Amino acid sequence: MFQGCKRSTVITVMKIVAFVLVIALISLIIFITVGDGKSIRAGCNYKINGDLTEPQPLFLIPGGSKDGFGFYLPEDSSSNVHINAGASIYLACPGSTNYLEFAGSGTRTALAKCESGSTYTINSKRYDFSEFSCKSYPFHTARKSGDTCYDGTKSHIEIGFEVENDFYKIMDVCFDDSEFNTLYSKFTVVSGIGGYQSGFPRPSFIQGNFYPGLSVDNLYTKNTQRQTISKLLGSTNLGNDYVSNSSDYYLARGHMTAKADYVYGTAHRATFHFVNIAPQWQTFNGGNWNSLEMSVRTYADKNKLDLEVYTGTHGVTTLPNSNGVETEIYLYVDDNNNKGLPVPKVYWKVVYNSKTREGIAFIGINNPYVTNPSADYIFCTDVCSRVSWLQWDQKDIKKGYSYCCDVNDFRKTVKTLPQFTVNSLLT
Repeated sequence: MFQGCKRSTVITVMKIVAFVLVIALISLIIFITVGDGKSIRAGCNYKINGDLTEPQPLFLIPGGSKDGFGFYLPEDSSSNVHINAGASIYLACPGSTNYLEFAGSGTRTALAKCESGSTYTINSKRYDFSEFSCKSYPFHTARKSGDTCYDGTKSHIEIGFEVENDFYKIMDVCFDDSEFNTLYSKFTVVSGIGGYQSGFPRPSFIQGNFYPGLSVDNLYTKNTQRQTISKLLGSTNLGNDYVSNSSDYYLARGHMTAKADYVYGTAHRATFHFVNIAPQWQTFNGGNWNSLEMSVRTYADKNKLDLEVYTGTHGVTTLPNSNGVETEIYLYVDDNNNKGLPVPKVYWKVVYNSKTREGIAFIGINNPYVTNPSADYIFCTDVCSRVSWLQWDQKDIKKGYSYCCDVNDFRKTVKTLPQFTVNSLLT
């Protein structure tokens, strides 16, 4: 009798042990530990920083939206991307002469099904994630959509990737063809932006067919800037004084939408169209403007928010001419005094949470030579004291004197911002 009880107890204990082992095995299967000690789900996983083979293809979600959310994105600043077992990545290498390296010439797209880890199958053949690369970087396109913006006379330009018969738009631009002036750009900063691809090399800028008769790249050289400013101000000495060879007092190619505002290096490259650029003093570009861009990305990442971001220009900056008269500055002026590429008086950025209808406007003075900003520079009530997440030297003239405003207050002066409802301040 007691022997039967002992046998029964042993069997029960063995069952418990077996059950525990099964649970442990299931846990091991569900969670695998990566090098940084973090646990990620089973399926396929890759890191934006470290696992991409260059030139990288587009990593698209089959059947996903044809915008920035149509890409596989990291969930947080770890840069980990997860694909469920059995799900697929739509690999694309857009461009007429481009193709997927493993497939050979002519094959620009493929559907790769996740098996596990870094293993995928394409048409029943197994591939490792490290084999996914293009012949060259995916071609990005800036094109007029046929629509207009602002007052019905400005050109709406969309920037993105043509993939077979689809266009994945990642940026909108409102462009004034008469002065070659970008009024604003729009994109969405995603909640996982903290995992963006860092250290990705900068490509050359592209002018496209938006600046007929001009060499925009040449207009941004320091020598040309000095010549143009000297002509506008009537003084060679003033041109030489304002544009320095040895410091950051010169006009840079200022991104409206920054390259680091996107996750993948392929999208970084798409920000280097000149229609996404305006003249910006480098003191400001590398100062408070850069700090603001980083603060917005950090805010979106930490709070797990997808935020609409509009970035634009307003007014034309001035410098005193040889007679002390404030004179508008442009990068281009011809012998008939026709002007183009105005140097903005201010840059602005509006950040908007469409779910909560919260928004805020940031304004920065694009002129390191302004000593006492007047009302035409500071045109709405500063509410920066209510914003805790900014990291900048707000009142530093060289870095770009900057301030914050309620969006509806901001609209009273800047009419180019598209209409959307803002009920409260984004703090």
